Amino acid sequence: MRFVKKTKTTLLVAVIPALLMAALGVKLFLFPSVKDAWFEMDEESLSRVPPGLLIIRPTHFSRSLYRRGVTSASIGQDGSGPWNIMGRDVSLRDIIAAAYDENAARVVLPPDAPTNHFDFIATATDSRQRLAKAVRSEFGYTVHKEMRDTGVLALKVENTLLPGLVISSAGETRNAFYKHGQYFLTHFQLKLLLPDFEQFLKTPVVDETGLTNNYDFSLPWNIQLVQQFNNEATARPALDKILATLGLGFETETASLEMLVVKKE
Repeated sequence: MRFVKKTKTTLLVAVIPALLMAALGVKLFLFPSVKDAWFEMDEESLSRVPPGLLIIRPTHFSRSLYRRGVTSASIGQDGSGPWNIMGRDVSLRDIIAAAYDENAARVVLPPDAPTNHFDFIATATDSRQRLAKAVRSEFGYTVHKEMRDTGVLALKVENTLLPGLVISSAGETRNAFYKHGQYFLTHFQLKLLLPDFEQFLKTPVVDETGLTNNYDFSLPWNIQLVQQFNNEATARPALDKILATLGLGFETETASLEMLVVKKE
């Protein structure tokens, strides 16, 4: 992990698009010293951002299918936090998900929520809490948890032979590494992949495989796949193809899930 010395933090700034000012009833602050270089999509760059910042601004970046999203980096000496959090060219749904440490697929926005994209950085010792306060103070939204009947994708076994999945040996430890366009995973339960599936598909995913073993397997990974996963039209077909090699697939169902519901104050 990359570390940054912890210091006393203060809220410095929150910037949002001027065109939303009237509709959202918020103030516009300009902070010219914000550097685009702070928004590189890697932990190393994020760990070097000055402490004590809370910045939300209209995105400065074009709609790339590869270099956008949310990332975080620990600034604790043991890698356990607190966390610097950054988003590049992301939606309000992504900001709220980051603030509440939830997957964006489980955030329910009101119909009139802004569709603009933003960049944000939070580098306080309580980054998530301050980001949550900014959502309320600058955008005028409150957020609460609520059980709702929701459309989900249920992960199920489609081929009982489970090609591509090998039950781990008893003495193995969990590990993941990348080599030659593949991620190799050892001693992994399938349920650990569900948050990533939700992120790709923008839809809640539940595990109905009934599989509780730890498995060794590999998954393809390259720039072309990342671009497909970041495009709503191609994300599901790309993931379906990968899952089929493991003997798995999705079925559309309805489930009662705890969701983050966003409302106007």
